[in-house]
Amino acid sequence: MSTGYPPPVEPPVQFLPGSPPAPGWPSFTAPAYGPPPLTDHELQQLPPPDAAPRPASGPSDNQAASPTRPAVVTIAATMAVTASLQWVCALSLVWVTATVGADALGAQGDQGAIFHILNRFHYRMIEGLAWPLYGFGLLSLITGFLILSGRARHRIAHTVVGAAMIGWSAWWLRDNLAWWFSSAAYVAVACLILWTPAATRWFSRPRSSPGLDQRARIS
Repeated sequence: MSTGYPPPVEPPVQFLPGSPPAPGWPSFTAPAYGPPPLTDHELQQLPPPDAAPRPASGPSDNQAASPTRPAVVTIAATMAVTASLQWVCALSLVWVTATVGADALGAQGDQGAIFHILNRFHYRMIEGLAWPLYGFGLLSLITGFLILSGRARHRIAHTVVGAAMIGWSAWWLRDNLAWWFSSAAYVAVACLILWTPAATRWFSRPRSSPGLDQRARIS
């Protein structure tokens, strides 16, 4: 029996994930988002919340950390490289100047004395003096760079070159040792500081084999 009011309107059917569909509607299941829930066994294997993940260990993690290169090694390398470059450049400049000056000056008159000095220097250089003068400088330049690699044999080679340079220059300047003392002291200091306790510990540190490390990374 109508009372004059419209019939009540039923609210639309709400579809919830996992709820059965209303009668007369097609079956529909909402997709589940996110990873599947963990089982009890998987939850027991998780680390505690306060345990930080441990980084993957490399082949050389078990070895002691290599000590930092001492400052005396850098100072020795700088002294050797700087002095060698200056010596080679200065020697080349003097030789070129002597050669050009001897050709420009006359052998007689007021210029005769300067001509004979320059000409004598030029002939002594081409007769064999250039070999030790250039050789020690270039060897010191090479070993000065090599000692930065930290190998003990490079330190020994650098020291041998310095000792040979001091000995040969003492023989060459035996009549003028005043010119020898300053250069000999410089070379001696540059070599002796490589044998301080800090430098000796750095050169004697254990070194890993690159081949073993590479095979460990591949495996």
